[in-house]
Amino acid sequence: MSNATTAPKGITALIYRDALGTDFSNQGISARVMEVTVIGEGIDPVFEATEERPAVRLVKNESFHRETVTHAEPVAPDDEPAPWYMFGGTFIFSSDSRFRRAAGLYGAVPLHDRRE
Repeated sequence: MSNATTAPKGITALIYRDALGTDFSNQGISARVMEVTVIGEGIDPVFEATEERPAVRLVKNESFHRETVTHAEPVAPDDEPAPWYMFGGTFIFSSDSRFRRAAGLYGAVPLHDRRE
């Protein structure tokens, strides 16, 4: 019997929201959890993503000024198409140096978990 699991693994990060705790995510993952599991390239597979710490991935894009802009978004299940997400007012951060290395910056990363 195999003990293999299919849950993605990564490092944990906390979700930061405004002081009022207002949810602008339209019931995105930040409306129901306080932590996420950051997975993807350059991230060591340390902690398994769970319902309490769902998986997110870092997305890097180039801005109009040719600067790299990084945000995080929830990972869609393999059998579902990836939805389009937008910024819902929260950020993720981890003091783990692997997070900084993967994000390419030291600081909080916007969490795009809002869908309409």
